[in-house]
Amino acid sequence: MQQRNLAGSVDGIRINANDMFECKYWAKKFGVTASELKSVVKAVGDSPSAVRSRIEKTAKKLSLPAI
Repeated sequence: MQQRNLAGSVDGIRINANDMFECKYWAKKFGVTASELKSVVKAVGDSPSAVRSRIEKTAKKLSLPAI
């Protein structure tokens, strides 16, 4: 288990969705809510690249052409 050296530092290798600070940090970074982030982490794991990929795929699916 990796510990923070400085208060407020974020481990860039994994997303700890159970840590309020990290959850808010990554949610803001990916442009989603904390709840959405937790859901994606639960589905794909704690890898930031996997989470980013899932969020981008979901965003593309939701982009509908204008009528």
